[in-house]
Amino acid sequence: MAINQIFRSQNMAEVSFDQALEKFMDVFLELHPKNSWPAWFKSCTTYGGEKDSNGNWIFAFTAMSKEALEEGEIWEEQANGNFALTKVDPATGEKRYVISNTSKELIKLFEAIIDSVSSEVLVTVDRDFNEVDGQELLPYRK
Repeated sequence: MAINQIFRSQNMAEVSFDQALEKFMDVFLELHPKNSWPAWFKSCTTYGGEKDSNGNWIFAFTAMSKEALEEGEIWEEQANGNFALTKVDPATGEKRYVISNTSKELIKLFEAIIDSVSSEVLVTVDRDFNEVDGQELLPYRK
């Protein structure tokens, strides 16, 4: 296994984040052309990617349910039209913006693994968007 890894690192260019994202989007748009997206899709989803423990890229479109909000949390619209998770102190009414809250359960709508050497794409999650109630999702932007 170590010989294979050395060979790859010396003789094959590793797929960059941007290249992997482009592959991900190409496959996503092939399976879900823009004209097939439900009305809520653009405002209630976000996407991102990271490397897994094998060095491959994993990208996903996700959404967050309104039920994910805990007591004292609000999903507040900002001046720029985006939304931010805000915690309100019940005693003082003071607001604090939550920069990152990865403990929130996200709804994975579409996920793919992009091989970091061959750039092959394996779709691992592909939900039927018609089965998702957009009224139950938090918007990320207007």
